[in-house]
Amino acid sequence: MLLINDKQILRKTGLLLLTSILLILAFLNSQTSILAWVAIVPLFYAIENASTKASFFIFYFFGIFFFGGILYWLTYVTKLGYVLFVLFLALFFGIFGLFTSIFFQKFKKSTLAFLLCLIIPALWVSIEFLRGFIFTGFPWCLLGYSQYRYPPLIQIADITGAYGVSFLIMMGNFVIYSFLSAIFDKKGPMPKLQTAIFTAFFAFCVFYGYFRLSEEKSGDEIKISVVQGGVQQSAKWDPSCREYIMGIYETLIKEAAGNEADLVIWPETAIPGFVDEDDIALWLRRIQEKNRKPLLSGAVTYISENGIDSFFNSAVLFTEDGDIRRKYDKIHLVPFGEYIPFEARMPFFRGSINTEIGNYTAGKEFTIFELTSETGKKSRYGALICFEDIFPELARGFARGGADFLINITNDAWFGESGEQLQHAQASVFRAVENRLSVVRAANNGFSCYISPKGVIEDYIGKDGGSIYKKGRKTFRVEIAKKRSIYTTYGDIFIYACLAFLAACYFVDFLRPRI
Repeated sequence: MLLINDKQILRKTGLLLLTSILLILAFLNSQTSILAWVAIVPLFYAIENASTKASFFIFYFFGIFFFGGILYWLTYVTKLGYVLFVLFLALFFGIFGLFTSIFFQKFKKSTLAFLLCLIIPALWVSIEFLRGFIFTGFPWCLLGYSQYRYPPLIQIADITGAYGVSFLIMMGNFVIYSFLSAIFDKKGPMPKLQTAIFTAFFAFCVFYGYFRLSEEKSGDEIKISVVQGGVQQSAKWDPSCREYIMGIYETLIKEAAGNEADLVIWPETAIPGFVDEDDIALWLRRIQEKNRKPLLSGAVTYISENGIDSFFNSAVLFTEDGDIRRKYDKIHLVPFGEYIPFEARMPFFRGSINTEIGNYTAGKEFTIFELTSETGKKSRYGALICFEDIFPELARGFARGGADFLINITNDAWFGESGEQLQHAQASVFRAVENRLSVVRAANNGFSCYISPKGVIEDYIGKDGGSIYKKGRKTFRVEIAKKRSIYTTYGDIFIYACLAFLAACYFVDFLRPRI
């Protein structure tokens, strides 16, 4: 049996459900995000005196409930894929539960028990980090993302990445659990040293946060107009809707150009055809002759070599005359959305799937675009396409390549008007802080916004009334930051330190009986 009796099963099930509900609520909006600081406490109680196997399954089922609730919008695309993906992602929580149980058994009753307030958070962020890489990675809704609306708490990300905020939250959960255990269950002395450690970490993060927020702007400003087409996914590639879509963007770009922007942005795959098709090319030239501003748009592009066509999900920069100046091809493609992994070895697989899947080729270069403002100021930027902004190493790659600000063009219309759009934007907030760069998001149906280098969502389409999901346009005054962060320079040194710390703790315990 996994657990000892029905009463324990009922109790532990209730605790994992409570944790799941609290953590889901923490990601809903800024009013409930404080729940993240206590959400994991019930699960620490659930694995007290449990075996490593039981601890794995307790956290695994918690993962199923959590990801099942957070990622409900995947059912709009694939119900089977949703179930399989949730079951896979929950494994990371299960692994955390397993190793947490191991460290509990090693340290909880020893003189080194105070180290658990550092070990457990280090273990959590290490597994979050691995979730961003295994099987192409999916670092969605990291624990720290729940605090994206609290700028003082997230400034530390320019040193530690988003994982530093996750670390702090998990430490808070564990210290609260230790306090409650000491007070109500009489299990050991009051965790004074753990409390002191957490207080020092928390105080430093808040002090550092307010210090960073008090700094003056370090660069110039440019004006960028974002156009949100609001095109339904069912109409996006329908030939009968082509003229309709072209009309939407032609109308909106006229309004955007009237704001004297330095750059106009359309979202991912906004152009309803290939850019070299005659009618598309003529349409773009007509628009740009009137617009007379650089236009960055998402588009499907292709090249043909030796009779083989390669298709790319691209960000294309058009000149004032409608010519292509430069393009970036998406590096990190969506598996089973934009390509099928190992298709060359499993050619039969595509025919067995009912959902239409792209056949894109991944790009290889961190393309840097250049922009000259109306005042003659020059700046450089990188374009992240679709969910590329959830991967810290991609944003950092553009920053290290010389980008002065970042753009994320995306099409989230696949998921209707759901929580996906705001969950997606949480990642962009942290990419801004990590690299101390402005991030401008241009989405097909929300969330199109401007995020300052301090991680503050300064403005967005729909802020002045109306829905964030509908078509619209807005011009943002974007700060061009010239400072570079520790994270941009050194990357995930915080995670490597956590991994080294975990290894050291394990071997210290291993050697302790022999001393």
